Amino acid sequence: MSTDCEIACEWALVTPPVLEPLDPDDAIRQARAMPDSEVTLFQSYIVAARQAAENHMARGLLTQTWKLVCSAFADVIWLPMAAPLQSITSVKYYNTDTPSVLTTLATTYYQANTTSRPGCVERAPGQSWPSVQADRRFPIEITYVVGWASADDVPERIKQGIRFHVAYLQYDREGMEEYGANSMKAAMCCWDDVVWWKPPAYTR
Repeated sequence: MSTDCEIACEWALVTPPVLEPLDPDDAIRQARAMPDSEVTLFQSYIVAARQAAENHMARGLLTQTWKLVCSAFADVIWLPMAAPLQSITSVKYYNTDTPSVLTTLATTYYQANTTSRPGCVERAPGQSWPSVQADRRFPIEITYVVGWASADDVPERIKQGIRFHVAYLQYDREGMEEYGANSMKAAMCCWDDVVWWKPPAYTR
């Protein structure tokens, strides 16, 4: 049995969000652009700003699916980007009896903690994790859904940082503005203000 800080892990986005935290009209107003500005352009700004916020805060803002692969089971397995965690789709593993088959673990073995930030998979009381294939680098795969279900649920402080970043992208289309870094600092101040506990870093 490993502790959570001893697990080697990698994670990747499986399904990106279909919703964004701002609508184009909101972004256009923030940038003080003309009402007939290119909506498609501002939609791309919103996506870029939302991605910047997610990367900075290490959390998925709106409903999206991620996959985490691990080297071992632990009593607590923290889920990157899962702040908040919506649900666990599946926990799968390569077992010692049929090492070539990816087996789905029964939900009776674990619990999804959607309250902690980030969310995590916890071993259920009275249960023991199954044995996994020892010579496979990542014998465990966890698929999970993160983020808020609605743009209205995203904290306003986070959205304001996204507005700042959108306005900067409109103002400095060529990326040559001398004071561009100050604009990013303003956005990051909004994102840094959203305090949530971070677990020990995984080894990637």
